[in-house]
Amino acid sequence: MSTTERITLPSGAWIQLKDARTLRRGDKKKAMANVNGEGDKLLAMAYEMTDGLLAVLVIDWSYDLPLPSQSLESLDLLPIEDDDALMKAIEPARAVIFPEPANPADPKQIADPASPTEPSAA
Repeated sequence: MSTTERITLPSGAWIQLKDARTLRRGDKKKAMANVNGEGDKLLAMAYEMTDGLLAVLVIDWSYDLPLPSQSLESLDLLPIEDDDALMKAIEPARAVIFPEPANPADPKQIADPASPTEPSAA
């Protein structure tokens, strides 16, 4: 199993990320430490979570800037054209650390009036 992945970004720069399958509870705590939660804007908090994940995941990159684990401010200096690619690249790790809550409207969780038993707690 590979423990890193190198991704080439639209600007031509590259980043090397930890494999999301190797993340631990401590990585989640480090990522969450970078979310101040003071803003009431959902998008701003999403970027803070992304910055926290990048601080944990990025183990090397070609930018002439400190790694995010050394300085989160480096992320604000990256080319805008790389932003969407970075967000997409860390999606597997985001899903591991911040899983989506169960959907209460999931048809599998709704009682079937014709069924003699209750839905399972799955």
